[in-house]
Amino acid sequence: MNLPLLLALAVVLLPGMATAAELAGLFPGLTRLDLNNEGVTVLYPRERGETATAPAWLKEYEAAGVYASAPLTLRLGELPAMTLVCDSGPSADPSCRLLRDPAKPEEAVFSATGTQFAFLPDARVVVAGHSNNFYDQRKVYVWKGSRFDEVPQPLRQVGIGGTLRQPVALRRAPGADAAALGVTVAAGSRVTVLLNDNSYVDDTGQNPNYLLLTAEGIVGWAHLPGQPDGSTAIDGLYFRGD
Repeated sequence: MNLPLLLALAVVLLPGMATAAELAGLFPGLTRLDLNNEGVTVLYPRERGETATAPAWLKEYEAAGVYASAPLTLRLGELPAMTLVCDSGPSADPSCRLLRDPAKPEEAVFSATGTQFAFLPDARVVVAGHSNNFYDQRKVYVWKGSRFDEVPQPLRQVGIGGTLRQPVALRRAPGADAAALGVTVAAGSRVTVLLNDNSYVDDTGQNPNYLLLTAEGIVGWAHLPGQPDGSTAIDGLYFRGD
């Protein structure tokens, strides 16, 4: 995707960028269920959900000091009933999954980390949340034959502002060796992180290339690898998770 097209996309996205906290506002027809101990908010169609019976194996989570529950049985689209299980994770990295058979947790047909999960009547699942990533990632899953698969995205919406901790050179394309734009943004400058390259991810599931918008209105790519402490060159862009 060329830079002029990305700039146009950024202008469209910026005014309406939403965070995980706003996910419920995108689906006002869904019922909200806050699982406070698990650190998860679930949105679901009330007419397609009912209270589930907790499987016995959840007691193993309690013994390990992890909050976990099976709050709902969901019937999405034309799919058979599935049990929703959510847990806080061993180190505050919450996740949810769907099970055809609640007695077989190892056979999940959907599993994702996140803090907000919207289960739509047409059997799509929208996930959001700043958990085990560098920003609030929005993901969409659709049913593919026998399980829910994530919809591939060449770019991910970021939409956060921050201050540069160090000078950052802008580039014409993603990558540390991409052609320079001819602009280096000084430390202390405010920038908006518009998009994250998602054409590939590293061993940690992340991509260090971000499209930035400067206060002067310049748009360019920056290579911002995570540091051992989880920080990056932008104070608002940091890793939350294990």
